[in-house]
Amino acid sequence: MKNFLLVLVLLNFNIHLLTSQSQEVNRQMSLGIQNGISVSIPNADDKLINKIWKKYTDDYGKLNKNKKAKEVFIEGAKIKSIFGELPMDLYAVIEDQSIIVFFDIKSGFLGSKDHPKEFAEAQRFITEFGYEVQREQVRVELEDEQDKLKQFEKNLDKLKKDNISYNKDIEDAKEKIRKAEANIITNGQDQKKTVSEIESQSKIVDQVKNKLNMIGKSK
Repeated sequence: MKNFLLVLVLLNFNIHLLTSQSQEVNRQMSLGIQNGISVSIPNADDKLINKIWKKYTDDYGKLNKNKKAKEVFIEGAKIKSIFGELPMDLYAVIEDQSIIVFFDIKSGFLGSKDHPKEFAEAQRFITEFGYEVQREQVRVELEDEQDKLKQFEKNLDKLKKDNISYNKDIEDAKEKIRKAEANIITNGQDQKKTVSEIESQSKIVDQVKNKLNMIGKSK
């Protein structure tokens, strides 16, 4: 129970930490120094962030790579919650457990000063992406822990089967002992009978020997 509560506390801590780190930045990208939104995702490797970003933005267009600038971008993305039906170009830089997203709205790059409402929606959009990465992290962790649980359950099943086998061995051994004990009693009785038979037969042998010795001897 204590461990469960600790996990909940840590998860809540990570969520609050993520929200506080979602912020406006002014950074260098392929089109110069521009406004963007940065969100840090603790313990998330860049490969995972890139994978989830591709999935997260799949409905808005094809994700392309700019290897030289180390960016990924989508041209003509329409995100209704941010800019209605107007197309934007999205540029993302993924590095050091974080993502910086630049929203090119054609007249410039989205910023809190010139477009406060749209920027707030974009920030919510990126923050939600950060949560989705965290969800995927926990999903992976859950799968790992479930695999461990299955292994423990498998081990328990084997132990139970072994226990049944050991108990059967004990019962078989007990039955062998019971039969051996009965055989010992019978063997003792048979020995007594055989000793008696030997004694009787010895007397007969002696009589026959005497009979043999008496042949040809005068009276």
